[in-house]
Amino acid sequence: MELCYLKGDALATLKTGLQTTYEKYLTERDNSWLVDVCGENPFVKFRDVPDFELTPLDTEFDVGEVDFRNSKILYRNLHFLTPRQAADEKLWAGLCHDAFYDYVRRRWEYDKLDNLRGIKADDTIERITNRFFFNGNAREKILTNTLSKYWWAGHVFGLDGLEALGLKDFYSKLFSIASRSFMGSETLRGGFIKFLRHFNERGTQLDRDDHIRPAMIELNKVGGTIVLDCLTENEVAAIMIVHVEKIFAARQGRKI
Repeated sequence: MELCYLKGDALATLKTGLQTTYEKYLTERDNSWLVDVCGENPFVKFRDVPDFELTPLDTEFDVGEVDFRNSKILYRNLHFLTPRQAADEKLWAGLCHDAFYDYVRRRWEYDKLDNLRGIKADDTIERITNRFFFNGNAREKILTNTLSKYWWAGHVFGLDGLEALGLKDFYSKLFSIASRSFMGSETLRGGFIKFLRHFNERGTQLDRDDHIRPAMIELNKVGGTIVLDCLTENEVAAIMIVHVEKIFAARQGRKI
């Protein structure tokens, strides 16, 4: 399989021209239209890798499980990327427009559109920008691109950590967690994964809004009085576990 970057000029042309070309993402089943829009072959080869396929979308899996599985597949096959390479919009835009163009279109069900009635240009352009390119701040943009988020999920959590993250609300949990700056710390990341495993091993399902976010807020509060990087993974996990146990206890009318 040949991996290609999107050339810088082509990237600029495509992003700035979406107002007039966005419909092509919805209607064109192959990427041959790119040459006409860009005026040349928009790709430059990055490297060859052994062939691999992402989890098909026409299976019994819901999209959350597809994203979960594809995070493991993509990271396993592209683990050689450095964080700097994996933060390059030209790489992921290239993959979204070339090797995985069909997958990205089908992931967002563009292949199922019978017509374009009711399609709002501004909303559609923003979604295409998020899904095929980069959009947002430094952390958000790598987690909204359809393929980039798969690689960064594997990089941030590791293949074992993805299992701890689980299938339920996979992307929403990934975005709310990995977009936070403290997840750049290996110790904090490890403590967070231990926190998740603690409840997974007990068969307790954690909700993003009711449990995970409050636990992260509590950890941030602790960080206002001590340097979190000085804690061990077990200490980080304990802070979050105790806080969530208090949430469960309060809802059951117990004290802890």
